[in-house]
Amino acid sequence: MHDSNNNDTNGEQEKEGHRPQPVVAKVCGVGTVEAAEAAVLADADIIGMIFAPSPRLVDMETAKAIAQTVESKKKATDALSTVVEASEQTPLALPIDAEDLDAAEYFTECANRVLQRRRAAGRPLLAGVFQNQTAEHIAQVAREVPLDLVQLHGTEAPEMARLIPVPVIKVFHVDGSFSVDASAGAGGDMLKRRCHSLILLDTKVAGTAQQGGRGVSFDWNIARKLADRGIPFLMAGGLTPENVVQAMDVGRPWGVDVSSGIETSRVKDPAKIRAFVENAKRPAATPPCFQE
Repeated sequence: MHDSNNNDTNGEQEKEGHRPQPVVAKVCGVGTVEAAEAAVLADADIIGMIFAPSPRLVDMETAKAIAQTVESKKKATDALSTVVEASEQTPLALPIDAEDLDAAEYFTECANRVLQRRRAAGRPLLAGVFQNQTAEHIAQVAREVPLDLVQLHGTEAPEMARLIPVPVIKVFHVDGSFSVDASAGAGGDMLKRRCHSLILLDTKVAGTAQQGGRGVSFDWNIARKLADRGIPFLMAGGLTPENVVQAMDVGRPWGVDVSSGIETSRVKDPAKIRAFVENAKRPAATPPCFQE
């Protein structure tokens, strides 16, 4: 479990005085039209649906209904709305010429393309979460729903992302043996280019094959090491409306990802969804909003 005593802000954080903006809010484990509507109303940036074995597994009929509902809620945006059609015909992050970009530049460009699509679409992007399933199955689901993003939440090789028709979020599970230096260094998988477009750090829970949505945090100072490299990433694991502000101040993620932390009796709670997204997007100097 996460020890908040290990997450005191250091002198550098205090000197900088703010965390990266904007922060992307991802609401995951959405399994009903009602929960999707609540996420849209809360102004979530990404809505995640689970297509791997999980208590939150969503069937195809429901996933398509969620996609249709989210699309119907799209709103007019700024001038970017005029390029929606063109952006839909071009992969968000492929190809990006990697030869002239270092890792920070490459993944920042990938993240910026996701943000551009979010603004152009006028609605939250839809992500499908898979775990150790075939690329053929994932691609079929991505086309049929349809999905904007795919999240690989298992032990898949990063190169698998090249077989998937939409940009990929790749999870890296954090436990006591996890090392940012090893994962992001030469020979590590985290910063491989022309594979995944976004990086997700989530807690590795011992004793279960099912990862994610377990409500367990990791030491956010580990995430900060990746932020210090200039790499944008999503951060998950035990986040709630009450602790997301502290998590962002310590870890400095590009985005935050929540599932169990916005549930009441294992059901997505609209008030908690709203509070989480509000707190995630709130400027650092503004006190957070907490819901009963």
